[in-house]
Amino acid sequence: MKKGIILLGSMFLIAVVLTACGDNKSAGNEKVEMRTYTMANGKKVEIPAHPKRIVASEYLGNIVLLGMKPVGARAKQMENPYLEGRVDGIADIGDPVSAEKVAELKPDLIIVSKEDEFEAMSKIAPTVLIPYATSKNVEEDVRQIADLVGEKKAGEAWLDKFHQKAKESRAKLADKLDPNETVGIYEVQDKDFYVMGQNMGRGGQAIYNALQLKAPAKIQKDVLDGQDWQKISLEVLPEFAADRMFVTSTSSGSAKDGEKTLKDLTNSPIWKNLPTFKAGNVYQMDFDTMFYYDPLAVEGQLDVIVEKLLASN
Repeated sequence: MKKGIILLGSMFLIAVVLTACGDNKSAGNEKVEMRTYTMANGKKVEIPAHPKRIVASEYLGNIVLLGMKPVGARAKQMENPYLEGRVDGIADIGDPVSAEKVAELKPDLIIVSKEDEFEAMSKIAPTVLIPYATSKNVEEDVRQIADLVGEKKAGEAWLDKFHQKAKESRAKLADKLDPNETVGIYEVQDKDFYVMGQNMGRGGQAIYNALQLKAPAKIQKDVLDGQDWQKISLEVLPEFAADRMFVTSTSSGSAKDGEKTLKDLTNSPIWKNLPTFKAGNVYQMDFDTMFYYDPLAVEGQLDVIVEKLLASN
């Protein structure tokens, strides 16, 4: 009797294993729909029409807003304050990106922004190269990734809500700001001072696109219509000064370098003589709040900027 029970148990175990193997074989043989995607450089690559396991060294926020969660991303992208609570469980792929870590995640699509990453990642899975600043505004940014991952409808739905929010935000500021007032974005990096445009993060898309605020003529000509950023000296700052100025500071080395430069800047006679400073319309902003440039960050920065302007003089 005991021998019979053991035999039946063994047969049952074998049946379970065979069933599991059969299921895995079926899953492995399941045909994945592929399509041809043309990258910004004109090269074509075969990618899944509906990727399930995405690794993204860049554009994490763009993917998350579509209701998707990549299996891997860089830690810096996951530190984005506007993605808090939405990136739990995503693996850190390192920075620089580790090919070994990426391979362990068994991705079916990899998205990168650097040429050297593209070469290495292409050996692991279908890889798409989208260089930084390929898109020129939040609309292009959303649609580019939505098309890539097969979620165009979700992308358009998000943009509809964003445009409505932008419209409501402009209405809030209508009685607060003079239509001719100008707004500028400035940043201290280590010991240098920069003017930023609309596609460098720092709230540029929220200010110039969503809120449709104007830049001073000098910034429009030399920055927005140029390379979208410009390093300047303190002496020429008055030429680039706006009626309202958003300022951030950062450092690639010691944080004290950026802090000291900002302190020297704000204590200088040139700074203190700016009409904007005298009017109390210079806003020193948290770097991480303003740095990120994905659509979810732009949406969050829109709230932060409107709140700051409404509370100002």
